[in-house]
Amino acid sequence: MITDLWRRCSPAAWEFWRLPARVRYYILAVHAAAFAALAVALVDTRWQARDLGVLAALVVCGSVTIEVTRRVRVVYGTVSYDMQAVWFIAAAALCPPSYAMLLPLVLTPYRVARMSHGVTFRRVFSGSACALAFGGAAVLFALFPGTLDGTTWRSGTHVIVWLALLAACGAAGLVVNNALIVTAIKLSDPAASIRKHAFDREGAVTDLCQLSLAVLIALPAAFSPFLLVGALPVVIVMRRFMMHAQLVTAARIDSKTGLLNAATWQHEAGVEVSRAARIGSPLAVMIADIDHFKAVNDQHGHVAGDTVLALVAATMAALLRDYDLLGRFGGEEFIVCLPHTEPEQAFQIAERLRGKISQISSGSIQVTISVGVASLESSRYGLDELILAADAALYRAKGDGRNCVRITRDASVPRKAS
Repeated sequence: MITDLWRRCSPAAWEFWRLPARVRYYILAVHAAAFAALAVALVDTRWQARDLGVLAALVVCGSVTIEVTRRVRVVYGTVSYDMQAVWFIAAAALCPPSYAMLLPLVLTPYRVARMSHGVTFRRVFSGSACALAFGGAAVLFALFPGTLDGTTWRSGTHVIVWLALLAACGAAGLVVNNALIVTAIKLSDPAASIRKHAFDREGAVTDLCQLSLAVLIALPAAFSPFLLVGALPVVIVMRRFMMHAQLVTAARIDSKTGLLNAATWQHEAGVEVSRAARIGSPLAVMIADIDHFKAVNDQHGHVAGDTVLALVAATMAALLRDYDLLGRFGGEEFIVCLPHTEPEQAFQIAERLRGKISQISSGSIQVTISVGVASLESSRYGLDELILAADAALYRAKGDGRNCVRITRDASVPRKAS
């Protein structure tokens, strides 16, 4: 295990060095801030046996949570909700601030060693971000008078106030942690949607669950840290539930673009086509192909090709309507189902996408697309026929010099283009 750990932790092997300079500087700044804050906090720490016992109990709980779910594979590139914030928020109330900062830093090496799937520098960065965020929450909690945040209970009102203060400080820690991570994502990919990452419904529900569990756990643990053990099964079950929900979502998504994968797109588009046929609503299907994409991979490498795919996907997603279905159809092809769309409107949408994407450049790479559109106003045909018609229109667009749009209107189903 030591050899494997060194292989994955060796700085020379990190993807970190392939990141843009601005991202590397930001990550290093967060690490420096975390360790500087920890050093300052440790100077003022009074070492007490009870506090060390609480910290040890929290380390054990965090380690067990990691251990029992370490074999559950998380899809590469997705955001993982590991429920460790439950223990970090509890530490903010039960331990001195330095201990709350130390806890995520202690758990990070164990997480890297025991969970083989994932990117090491991201996990290390997450540890420093948590140390800053939840250490700050502990500092904020400690600023309140002892009559409010102390664990010598005097009345039911005191308990309620204590819990409310912990909830507020824990929420602040979650906000800061999310802000640090979203900033890293945005610096790494300027096209990334802040709204998607910062205000994601699944993430918000997960944060609320972590905050609620932490508050409920902290109260009995204030009497005895051994009571933390009783909370372990609940946190583990919640962790596995969150991972299951995440994996179900990830199974529908293409990992390189964040769009629907081909199978999911065909299923959901089939539903839209059936609905359009029932109510007699117009509908269109559009297939877009990145021009000369093979040359991009051959001349600039597959990393550059993946960047182009992500840029095109983000641009299309930003320009389409909320109810349009956008997916990656395979290779460098994207496919869109446009419900309630007349032929002229479908052509205009395709032209707008083509024009916007032609303005994209990634380094020395100029990006253009060819687009084929099939619009059957009466929706008499099924999804397969629509795809064949759009594919034939795409074939014509390529034959006409690329970087253009061609449309097949309500007509007999053409042969599939080769």
